[in-house]
Amino acid sequence: CAFYGRLADAWLGRKKTLLLACILTSTTTFLTSFSPNIWVYSLLRFANGFARSGNGICCLVLSTEVVGRKWRGQVGQYGFFFFTAGFLSLPFIAYPTRTQWRYLYRIISLPPLVYTFLLVPLVSESPRWLLVRGKNKEALEVLQRFAGWNGKKLPDNIELIIPSQATTGTGNEGGKNENIWTTRWAAKRMITMMLFGFGVGFVYYGIQLNAENLNFNLYLTVIVNAAMEIPAVLIGGILLSFTNRRLLSSLSAISAGVSCLLCIIFSAASSTTSSWPQLTIEAIGFMAAAIAFNVSYIYCVELFPTNVRNFAVSMLRQSLMLGASLSPLLVVVGRLSPSLSFAVFGALAIVSGTLSVWLPETKNAPLYETLKQQEEEEEEVKRRRLMQNTVL
Repeated sequence: CAFYGRLADAWLGRKKTLLLACILTSTTTFLTSFSPNIWVYSLLRFANGFARSGNGICCLVLSTEVVGRKWRGQVGQYGFFFFTAGFLSLPFIAYPTRTQWRYLYRIISLPPLVYTFLLVPLVSESPRWLLVRGKNKEALEVLQRFAGWNGKKLPDNIELIIPSQATTGTGNEGGKNENIWTTRWAAKRMITMMLFGFGVGFVYYGIQLNAENLNFNLYLTVIVNAAMEIPAVLIGGILLSFTNRRLLSSLSAISAGVSCLLCIIFSAASSTTSSWPQLTIEAIGFMAAAIAFNVSYIYCVELFPTNVRNFAVSMLRQSLMLGASLSPLLVVVGRLSPSLSFAVFGALAIVSGTLSVWLPETKNAPLYETLKQQEEEEEEVKRRRLMQNTVL
């Protein structure tokens, strides 16, 4: 994630990085089907995981950087529909090839390859990234293309102004390197976002894996959880259009935690029989966790400027995946004590929800281009609000 984030911000841009990720994903998936033994298979699976980690990040950042603030949340959210559709398509591909696992890998290597051909003619580079990199002419050409798609035309005398410090996140300003980790306000914001992401990732993936510790049919439970992804995207997209990001991310994480704690009551009350109330509450908790998971990406996009945005989202994804990697350990404990696993999931989700209190609100806020620009303009907004409150 960090590799692709740095690559997209500092060198290749969003589109070329996404193109590279698709090519490598398709290649490593296809080569996996020829694995002669478990060691080569494991190596190729690792390479595939590395290759595909850039797909979602670049897609999200690229899609949200080319739309206005009115549609930013919805565009970012509705991309998760395709993630859900892809996930649900796997059983239909896997079942006919259940006796030939190599065919499964060959089939699923095709979509990323198709995307590489669609990216070149149909997808444009982010004009924000082009402008930050000093490529004014290319950025203007992209905007003119967008205007044409909307049936409009840009003025002939329009000029694009390069923001202050038009470099990447490690640019030079007064002889000092400036990036997320050396800029105090950005570092605090990033660390808080990563802690929030760790908790949300732990709970989001943990609830799915913890389905085996419910007093219910495992297959039905997995189907119900997968189906809850759809209303999570719909509800998240609708709420993002009028609700504050900070409030939405906090309440959804806390709601997931409360649902996990309520599952403790029903796990004790129905230790030997199937419990529909327990499954219902668990499904609601998973939907809330899914909303928090999806909204966190949009929130992170809006919290950081263009010259470090892809890297910031990649760091969030790292923390989400770290939580996902550790959650199976708690699921194993849940086999002996389901109440303990639900208690830990619930407590961690509630703690994560409270962390967003230390993050600024970004609803209807502009996307800034550089760290310096964002710091100056956010300070100016704070001064204006302080003056208004003083007058009142």
